[in-house]
Amino acid sequence: MDTAGTKRLNRTNWLESDRHAGPAPVDAEAWRDAFLAIRLDPRVPAEIAAMFEAARGCMIYGSFFAPLVTLGVEHCYRLLEAAVRARCAQLGLPVAFRDRQGKERPLSFQHNLRQLIGRKAVSEADATLWRQAGELRDWAALPEHHAAVGQDHAITALTRAAGLLGRLFAPSPADNLTGRKPRP
Repeated sequence: MDTAGTKRLNRTNWLESDRHAGPAPVDAEAWRDAFLAIRLDPRVPAEIAAMFEAARGCMIYGSFFAPLVTLGVEHCYRLLEAAVRARCAQLGLPVAFRDRQGKERPLSFQHNLRQLIGRKAVSEADATLWRQAGELRDWAALPEHHAAVGQDHAITALTRAAGLLGRLFAPSPADNLTGRKPRP
């Protein structure tokens, strides 16, 4: 640890476990297994599943370089935003608008989430967790919070994301409200 508690990488230590602000390096295999135990529902679209795996990968490799854990958690929250947009598109709901110059602009995460809640594609219980994901995305991005993002936070974020994604892409009454078939 040299730079504000961050491991300074070099040719000899880049494959050594990081200490994660503790007295001893973490057990990389136990760390890895904790993240690999989290399962993603196969109904989640491939592009969202790929983002999930990227977040998981950052978290796993964070055992060697702690800042990757924070990067993985941040990516976890970004993939949830992408998932909400993808589910809106599947249901035929608008995900963009044209500004005064005719340029297409994406609708916000909160707007898309409200559309899904209004169509009953997101339960009231999950709506709270989805809103928290947006707030946590902003919280995790602040440098002063990076030290607070450790394995427990990362496992919770990834586990919660897997659950939310599975329920979001499960068949729901909203699939039939538009009069169209959902897109694959």
